[in-house]
Amino acid sequence: MGLDMPHNDALVISIQIAQAMVDRIHADEGSAANILQLAVIQQMGLETKINKSVKSLIDFNGATTVIVGMIDLDVYSLPVISSQTFMVINEVSPYNGILGRPWIDKIKAITSATHQKIRYPIPRGGVA
Repeated sequence: MGLDMPHNDALVISIQIAQAMVDRIHADEGSAANILQLAVIQQMGLETKINKSVKSLIDFNGATTVIVGMIDLDVYSLPVISSQTFMVINEVSPYNGILGRPWIDKIKAITSATHQKIRYPIPRGGVA
């Protein structure tokens, strides 16, 4: 199935986080944080790994979300594996999470919502 052009779709991916393949992750250069839904963490069986803390996350439109805590997890964009810190929220969202600038910058990725693609360099040369 191809991509109808022009479109205004967000760049939404499926990616392995820890030992689980997670669908509906928004790859968002506009986000200063990586975020995961509490339900995703619970399904992974990693709720006890959350560093509990109550903090506020302020959206670009000024809306405030209270985070449940933080969790460090590996993100597998093979062959690159990067450890990432996620804010854990318990809010209604169309996405299971957001991979923002911390992840995008760490793997040196270039994202294109227009082309629905992510490109990043891999060790020993090449691009994935």
